[in-house]
Amino acid sequence: MRIIRIIIKTIVITIVVFYWTIARHEGSHAVMAYLEGADIQELRLFPGVHKELGFYFAYVEHSENTTWLTEAAPYFSDVLLLLVASALLLWKQNIRFFNEILLLGFISPIINLIYNYQGGLWRSGTDVSDLLDQLPKTLVHLTFISTIIIAILALRFFRKRRLKATPDKL
Repeated sequence: MRIIRIIIKTIVITIVVFYWTIARHEGSHAVMAYLEGADIQELRLFPGVHKELGFYFAYVEHSENTTWLTEAAPYFSDVLLLLVASALLLWKQNIRFFNEILLLGFISPIINLIYNYQGGLWRSGTDVSDLLDQLPKTLVHLTFISTIIIAILALRFFRKRRLKATPDKL
């Protein structure tokens, strides 16, 4: 019975992190496109098949051309989320929702950054491939790689710090 609860909990956590990441990613594109003056024509947050795009996890369609800021918006939100999560965990060491903050504030942005960065290296038409076309390649690569490394190191730091603070509770 215990193993079934662990499996169900793992599935629920995976689904929550997955949809949190997707909604944040596409929502960031939509907000930035709107701020740049575009009309949001369609926002899909659930996986499906599009006649032109093929399989998708989620997407946003907007009118008019936007700048690189719309392409980069999810990664700005990743950095913002990492900063907020870090501030929360630095502010209070024994915070009640520690694991949730790690999942939604660190794991989600790290997954988003890694998944989209690697995809942009070998697929065209992605956020990252578009950023590589619009901005200096070295800047894009250094920004993604350094952000991913710093986020992983911060995750490790907070996890170790928590283990030292409460070894008997974990």
